Amino acid sequence: MALFGMFDYEKAGTGVEKNAPKKKAFFEFFELYFRYCWRLVKLNVLTFIFCLPVVTIGPALAGMTKVLRNYTLDKSAFMFHEFWKGFSENWKQSLPVGLLDTLFAVSAAAALYVYPRMGAAAEQQGQSGTIYTVLCVISVSFALTLFMMNFYIMPMIVATDLSLKNIIKNSFYLTCIALKKNVITLLIVGVTVVVLVLMGMIGIFMLVPIWAISFIGFVIMYNSYPQIQKYVINPYYEERGMDNPEYDYLKPLSADDSVFTDMGGKEKPIESKKKKKGKIIS
Repeated sequence: MALFGMFDYEKAGTGVEKNAPKKKAFFEFFELYFRYCWRLVKLNVLTFIFCLPVVTIGPALAGMTKVLRNYTLDKSAFMFHEFWKGFSENWKQSLPVGLLDTLFAVSAAAALYVYPRMGAAAEQQGQSGTIYTVLCVISVSFALTLFMMNFYIMPMIVATDLSLKNIIKNSFYLTCIALKKNVITLLIVGVTVVVLVLMGMIGIFMLVPIWAISFIGFVIMYNSYPQIQKYVINPYYEERGMDNPEYDYLKPLSADDSVFTDMGGKEKPIESKKKKKGKIIS
């Protein structure tokens, strides 16, 4: 059936070529996100429930990261199985990370609240408040650096066998190396947080338990995991003359293993037969 005479959706096309050019990151991100949108909602609810004891925030985020890693690689996964695998296998490293992150977040919030007021009070007494401004800037800079390091800490916990010390060290290096990408991620996360605050001001709080956690996690994973692959995972296998097993699902099957031949982009379009108009009997 042609829509307004322009498109015929009953006509078969030539298919999608296997080696077609990769889509731009912006379009690929939204294609992946909407492909897994409903699963991300369920993952968000699952993560939120496991975060409620507070002390389990780290392992819960590790479980979510394990699932998001599969989605970012466009690999299907049994959500709860992968979530629990990430939670149970990585709790020793993710637990202290989650607790330290919570502590640093509270400390940063306290610094942002206290230092400006201390500076204003000093100026009212005729003293210089510069020292408090400097301390506030240092606190903000430290908090932003630590926050961007978290773009890499949890993904490396679930994807590598590195010690926590090396994970933190590599996270700092990646924060500096991929600074442009990290700033973009930071801005997206910041806009999302602003939206959540505005929604909260009008009484809409359900975005956090059903949407925000997995969306922020997906943005971070999509932007950060390729950097981990490039600078941490791929060099490890290249030094040993091995292929990264993460890409095994992209490799073509051998002639013995393959059942069908991929003809994407090579098929001849099937022309639909024109329907004959019937005679009208008056």
